Amino acid sequence: MRLTLSTAAAQDLTIPELLEACRLRGLAGLELVAGHAHGIGPGTDLREIAEARAAAAEAGVVIAAYRAASRNQAMGEGAARLSVALSAPVVVPASEVMDDDAIATAATLYARVGGVLRLEHPSDAESAAALRRLAERVGGNALGLAWEADPADPRFAADAKDVLQGAGPFLRHVRLLGGGPEAAGQEGQGIGAMMARLTL
Repeated sequence: MRLTLSTAAAQDLTIPELLEACRLRGLAGLELVAGHAHGIGPGTDLREIAEARAAAAEAGVVIAAYRAASRNQAMGEGAARLSVALSAPVVVPASEVMDDDAIATAATLYARVGGVLRLEHPSDAESAAALRRLAERVGGNALGLAWEADPADPRFAADAKDVLQGAGPFLRHVRLLGGGPEAAGQEGQGIGAMMARLTL
């Protein structure tokens, strides 16, 4: 397990500033969220992506994922090629997709170019199990799962074991909420603002 900073907690920081924060606090990875000041996305020049990746490697930081906010940001060839360029999965909330055929088509595309797509589910064991069945049907290594673990969700503590069992070996990325803007509503439920303060 690697402790990773998401740009959700630092939307206005550039890549050098994010990497410095990770270096100072000993964080191992960086999750890039679409639309933030880091400037990386499916349309970014490959040379710029390579420079960001090289800077991360020099700082000893792994780019753990690129989190897309919508289907349009995740399902096309540009996103698949971004996954390859970053050597990191593209994560998208499954609720933004909700179409098994589209997911299967995207997984085929990602597999063809060598990228990885992860479908994100909440603390809901049934959702995790349904996505696992889909990933099993699609086959290959291009499609996996991500869990957005929200301590404010009543299911988080009650159903965590069932979520893990439902997702099984396809779960490769966990976003533990509590270090970014959402921390204000999670007092006493997780790492919250303390994590943001320690990191930034």
